[in-house]
Amino acid sequence: MPLVFLWRRIHLGRNPLARVWDRIEAAILVGGVAAALLGVPLAAAAGSEAYASAMARSALETAGRHSTTAFLLEDAPPARFGVDGTPSTQTAEVAARWALPDGTFREAPVAADLGASAGEGVTVWLDESDALVAPPVTPADATSTGVGVGVGVWLIAVTLLAAGYLLARHLLDRARRAAWDREWERVGQDWTRS
Repeated sequence: MPLVFLWRRIHLGRNPLARVWDRIEAAILVGGVAAALLGVPLAAAAGSEAYASAMARSALETAGRHSTTAFLLEDAPPARFGVDGTPSTQTAEVAARWALPDGTFREAPVAADLGASAGEGVTVWLDESDALVAPPVTPADATSTGVGVGVGVWLIAVTLLAAGYLLARHLLDRARRAAWDREWERVGQDWTRS
């Protein structure tokens, strides 16, 4: 049923009751749908570019960072559980110590799972100067970024096209109502002369 309604809205054919305003609205709707479909390759290109950029960042960060195991010096806060009994995936900053390649040790707060005990090992990432850094971007992160950018760009484009169509339809409705009022006024004058 909705497809039949859409088809009738787009394809006015030789309907003598179809006004110029109706044909303009149909053309705007067809143009908007065509633009949304043409936007798919553009959104895919934007997503591909974001993916390539994230993969380059991943390669750069992976080359300049290394991981080591840090051992917690104190217990993390107790674990939290959801209403369904699943443990929380939250982390907390806990003091830890790790060895550097030159044999010295460093201590600093690191992210540890809630409920972790003192003495447990956690993976930390260090840069070339052995300072704590975030883990490198993974290929899975790059894929998520690419897909997110592509879908996001397309959804923004479709939203703008839909808003443009609704605005045009509102303006066309105003023009239709004004034409209808003028026509009734003319008919009213003709009827009063008779």
